[in-house]
Amino acid sequence: MSEDLAAPELTPVFGSTPETETRNRPGFGGRRRDRATAERPIQWPRPRRARVAALLLACYLAASPWAGGQLGPGVLAAGWLARTPSRTCRVDRVFDGDSLRLICAGEVKEVRLYCIDAPERDQVPWAKQSRRHLREIAAGDLELVERDLDRFGRVVGDLYALKPERRLLNLVQVEAGQAAVYERYCTDGRFLHAERKARAARLGIWSRPGAQQTPWTFRRSHPR
Repeated sequence: MSEDLAAPELTPVFGSTPETETRNRPGFGGRRRDRATAERPIQWPRPRRARVAALLLACYLAASPWAGGQLGPGVLAAGWLARTPSRTCRVDRVFDGDSLRLICAGEVKEVRLYCIDAPERDQVPWAKQSRRHLREIAAGDLELVERDLDRFGRVVGDLYALKPERRLLNLVQVEAGQAAVYERYCTDGRFLHAERKARAARLGIWSRPGAQQTPWTFRRSHPR
């Protein structure tokens, strides 16, 4: 065979076998690969910025004293990350010292105040006093921060009065001795501190011993 008709010399491919060399020959449907292509490093896709930001946030929260409760139980109210945006509302009706009906942007909301338990209707005169006090402090524009729904479908939330200054009315009821802390569902240390002060001053329900101080036990012994 003359030099003009000799088969062209193929560049061997790294890691190739006789079978792959055959596939890489012209006329066998393959294509030639040069050494630079064979030894090129794999290019992994870069992570998206959102994923990186989420990872950094998770690391921050894990190291934060809020997440681990290092500042003590209830310094930050439970469920703070899951709160919904607040709504501006006005009172439609006050049922008792811890529940009421609001009108928020035309929508009716029945609300159970988070962290507190007020005397029941049959607990005279404590129930009327607590209800009257809530009605007085809830006048004007209010801000509702929804936390959850209870088994009756009511919104469990924080209710703030906006004037003359922003005040958490759940906490004001406890400070005035018009409601007890519902410890079964409350982990906010501010409420426990406020209750201790109201007890010491013998305000409202703490003025004398009685079932008005523990409405939850009264409900169990007086089912409706």
